[in-house]
Amino acid sequence: MKRCKKGMESIELVNAIHNENRRRGWNLQDSARHLGISHIHMASLTNGARKISGLKRAKQRILADFLGISLVELFLFCGILRREDFPEGLGLPVVPRSFG
Repeated sequence: MKRCKKGMESIELVNAIHNENRRRGWNLQDSARHLGISHIHMASLTNGARKISGLKRAKQRILADFLGISLVELFLFCGILRREDFPEGLGLPVVPRSFG
């Protein structure tokens, strides 16, 4: 598995978290509670101080479900996986430029 590059992960992914919070009428504390992490940890994920790739797999699954995407899509968005990691013709999901 590939590691995320240094620096902030996909801005689209961070925006998706904020958009989904707005859609649900939630704030970062609510989404942090949903993920089972602290508010500070959630804020660190969305401001780039911590990487989504650093979350435990169970938390990543919850985040993917929260965003309405597959775990593979989440991994593609945050750079854990790259399209080149898969054989051609596999029919990977197209990662949209933005959510919502």
